Amino acid sequence: NEADDRLEVSTLKLSQKGIDFIVVWEKFESKPYNDSADYCTIGYGHLIDHDKCENITVPEKFKNGITKAEAKVLFAKDLKRFETAVKQEISVKLYQYEYDALVSLLFNSGSKFLSTGGAGKGDTKIKTNINNEDYEAGAEEFRDVTKSKGAVQPGLVTRRKQEINMFKNGVYDSTH
Repeated sequence: NEADDRLEVSTLKLSQKGIDFIVVWEKFESKPYNDSADYCTIGYGHLIDHDKCENITVPEKFKNGITKAEAKVLFAKDLKRFETAVKQEISVKLYQYEYDALVSLLFNSGSKFLSTGGAGKGDTKIKTNINNEDYEAGAEEFRDVTKSKGAVQPGLVTRRKQEINMFKNGVYDSTH
């Protein structure tokens, strides 16, 4: 039985390949910038605020930018939140690469996404299908997570395809 090879989600930790995949997608920015959702962000996708940088008072520690080393510390802290979210939302066993794909998805979509990104702000089909051990269908639902500011973003379409490939086939390809 293939499911016997999967591991308890509570024992999983983002792999180095998973970390590298997210870092390539998030790419380092030393200064605060507005991401595709117009949220003020810095480093490797570290959210400063759910608003544009020009609409907020950027915290002193980010005003003059940050180094890659500082960005890596923030990134490691941020990852914990998304790893915890996967562990809270997914109740079935996962392969390492399935777990990594889910952490990447949440890093990009928000830690609460699996339980609030669905119809009526409820559970997503991703979460429901995976928790029903319909892993394939859960992975396919990643395809719907491609909008920002109401419009489909080509970069998100590519990232979701790569996360699906990671989830289904264990292929870590962050080319874009």
